[in-house]
Amino acid sequence: MSKETTIPFVATHPGELIKDELHARRMTQKDLCALTGMLPSVLSETVNGKRSISLGMAVALEKGLDIPAQVWMNMQTQHRKTNRVTRSAVRAAVTRKEYPREDVYGDVDEMFRALG
Repeated sequence: MSKETTIPFVATHPGELIKDELHARRMTQKDLCALTGMLPSVLSETVNGKRSISLGMAVALEKGLDIPAQVWMNMQTQHRKTNRVTRSAVRAAVTRKEYPREDVYGDVDEMFRALG
């Protein structure tokens, strides 16, 4: 009998949607900053998943991309909740020795890439 390991769903960071929208609209981050008044460094960090969406940023994105602020806030909330749950599951799996200890990283996405 083989033991199957399932990897839980991990919600997408809102920065991925921003990246996809920019690509689909043939826009640059600089274009979006001009529309929203966001600082380029803040937008870049968000697109790269290093910064969370704040309420102010969600309102600015609604203005610039015509995607309701509530969508941005919901995505951020779901990402935060899933990431927290996933980290707990990873810690538990490591404790049970389901994964080699060296496959545990600070970033859950990086850990899943390492696990294949």
